[in-house]
Amino acid sequence: MSLDERIVAIITGADVDAGVAVSHIESGRRLDVNGDAPFPMASTFKIPILATACRQLAAGSISLDARVPLADEDKSMGSGILPYFESGLQPTLRDLLTLMIIISDNTATDIVVDYLGGAAVVEGTMHELGLTEIFFKLNCKDLLRQAFPPEVADLPRDELVKWTTENDILRDGLAFSKGPENNVSTANAMNELLHLIYSGALFPEDLRRTALDILYKQQFNVRISRFLPLGTKVAHKTGTIGGIRNDCGIISISDSNHVIVSLFLEWDEAPYWNQPAAHHQRVFEVETAMGEIGRAVYDEFARLD
Repeated sequence: MSLDERIVAIITGADVDAGVAVSHIESGRRLDVNGDAPFPMASTFKIPILATACRQLAAGSISLDARVPLADEDKSMGSGILPYFESGLQPTLRDLLTLMIIISDNTATDIVVDYLGGAAVVEGTMHELGLTEIFFKLNCKDLLRQAFPPEVADLPRDELVKWTTENDILRDGLAFSKGPENNVSTANAMNELLHLIYSGALFPEDLRRTALDILYKQQFNVRISRFLPLGTKVAHKTGTIGGIRNDCGIISISDSNHVIVSLFLEWDEAPYWNQPAAHHQRVFEVETAMGEIGRAVYDEFARLD
């Protein structure tokens, strides 16, 4: 069974919609399954943000050592630790980029987006690079607000969290759109961005190392890397919103063997939102499928060593 046939079998078995792209760096071999279909990026949009930050760093318009104060109005719901810290904290831009990637801190992300000039600057940078299938319209606060009915969307963060214990989110709203009005990408476009980062085509070597070092520190490792051999380094970023489960990154099979994988998966979460045991089981199944794809890719290219 070929690798693309194996990937299709895993996707079918898991009963998910998916876009998958695989790019072997050293040989140039590429394959995809539905790789040109747009999917909501969820927090994998933090890779384009990181790339945009490094472009501005290379231009000298911003500094990794710049300190950016945390204000109460900056705090976003969702993943991260900054909402639990006192306002007035002054993390460096390096700190914020690290938090944005390795624990997907939404507050850090929104601070960075504002610091770079807004969502339009990030999207514009992607399009200037020729990545015209990557769209970034909404920061974390605005994206998450679109997951709620208008009558509650502007409630304080704590009240929104409480609301979700008794109500399902909007699953047909902007947050889940696959159109350019949302934060979307194809798997092939995300792979191309990761290849540009890895190759050093986007910024000098010191910033290339900075970007990859942050991506290698990812703390959430139960998708692409789920079944990889212990010690395998993966520079990656995950993304989750509703039934969206994404993971995009670079697997280091050896010092001279690297493969880029972007997985965008969507499953029907609605029947499970208020059934904790069944929801947990379904997430386990979906992320197991992602791990199986990661291992299939690893095994395919490990033979080249």
